[in-house]
Amino acid sequence: MYDFIIVGARCAGAATALLLAEHGFRILVMDQFAKPGPTLSTHIIGETEIYDKLRVHERMSSSGIPAMTRMRIDLEGRVFESGITVTSRALSVRRELLDQWLFEELGRFPNIEIWTRTKAVSTVSLKQRVIGVRFKHQSGRQDAVYGKVIIGADGRRSAIARAVQPARLLGSSENHLAVYYAYIRGLQPLPIPTVEWYWLDQGIMLCNPLDQGLHCIAVMLPEQQFREWGQAPAANFLKLLRKIATFAPRMDNAVIHGRLYGTAGIESYIRKPYGEKWALVGDAGAHLHPVSGTGIDNAVCSAAMLATELAKYRKGACTWQEAMQAYTRQRDERIIPQYHNCLRTLERSTQTIEAESLQTLGVLCTFPGLVKELGHRAPGIYSKLMEGPTYD
Repeated sequence: MYDFIIVGARCAGAATALLLAEHGFRILVMDQFAKPGPTLSTHIIGETEIYDKLRVHERMSSSGIPAMTRMRIDLEGRVFESGITVTSRALSVRRELLDQWLFEELGRFPNIEIWTRTKAVSTVSLKQRVIGVRFKHQSGRQDAVYGKVIIGADGRRSAIARAVQPARLLGSSENHLAVYYAYIRGLQPLPIPTVEWYWLDQGIMLCNPLDQGLHCIAVMLPEQQFREWGQAPAANFLKLLRKIATFAPRMDNAVIHGRLYGTAGIESYIRKPYGEKWALVGDAGAHLHPVSGTGIDNAVCSAAMLATELAKYRKGACTWQEAMQAYTRQRDERIIPQYHNCLRTLERSTQTIEAESLQTLGVLCTFPGLVKELGHRAPGIYSKLMEGPTYD
C-alpha cells in the first residue's frame, strides 16, 4: 500500500513525486515509456524558482540553452520587437532533456519506486472511492496495485481521467489549429536569443533557439491544410518556412534534425481535478492549445500546488475536501485566464486583415517620427485595446 501512486512520469508527474517525496511519503511512479523522449509541447519555460526547487535549473543553465530575452512578432512582414516584459528570460527546452533530468532526480529518493514500461489501464474502486490502479505489464498480463491517493499525470489521453470521468469545467475545440513541429539544424540565429512569432495566412509559426545550435519551429495550420500536406509533410513544412519573406533568408542551410512531429484534433479543456482519493495534474486535468506557450510551466507549477495541499492533508492539517478545493482554486486562478486568452488568439488566426490596414501598419513601422509618436501615445492606445472584447 503506497501513500501515493502517480501515473505518468513526465514533467507533471515527476514534479509531483519529487515534491511529495521530500516529506517522506512512500510513492510509486509508473509510466508506459522506457525512457522519456520527444513529445508535443510548447517547449517554453518562463518560471525559475520552481525549477530550482526541483534541482534542474542548474542543468538548464549549463546545457547551452540560450536565454531568450526578446520577443519578435511578425505580421506579414511588419515586425514588432521588444524585450520580454512578463519574465526576465524564457528558455526553450527539448522535452527529452527536461523530462530525463526530472526522471533522474526521482532516483535520488529511496522512498520513490519507479515502474517503466507499465501501462495504466483503469482505476480500482471500492464503495465509490478509488483505491488503486489496474495496469498492464510489458508481457500483456494485467495486475493491480493499491495506494491511499491515486494521481493521474498521464497527459491528454489520460487513462486515469478516462476511468474516473471528471466533470468538464471548460472546453473548446473551435478554431483549434493542427500542429507540426521539428528541431531545425543550420538555421541562421538572431543576434540576441528571441521568441519569434509569425502570423501566417490562417495560421501561426513559432521559432525558438535550443541547445546545440538547434531551433524548435512549430507551424500551426487549419486542419484542412494539415490534411492536404498528406504524404509529404516535411517538404511542405520547409516550403512554408521559405515562403515567409522575413524568415527565408536564414533558411539557406536549414534541415530538419530528426523527424517532423504532427498532431490534429487538439482541444483546450479544464476538468475538475479531484474526486474520492484521486487527483489530476498537468494535461490530464487541464490542457491549452500549444499556442498559449504555457504548457510546461502550468504542469510543473500545478504539480507544486497539488503536492503542497496533499502533504497538508496526509499530515492531518486539513481534510481531503479542503486540500483539493485549495488546489483547484490555485490552479484555476492561474489557468482559466490563459484559457480565455488562448481561445481569443486562435480566433484571431482566422481573421484576415484588409490590405489597406496592412498598408497603414507598414507606414507606422517605417516612419521614425510616427514610431516616436506611438511611443508617446502608447498608454492611451494600450488602454483602448484593453477595452476590446477580443484583447489578449
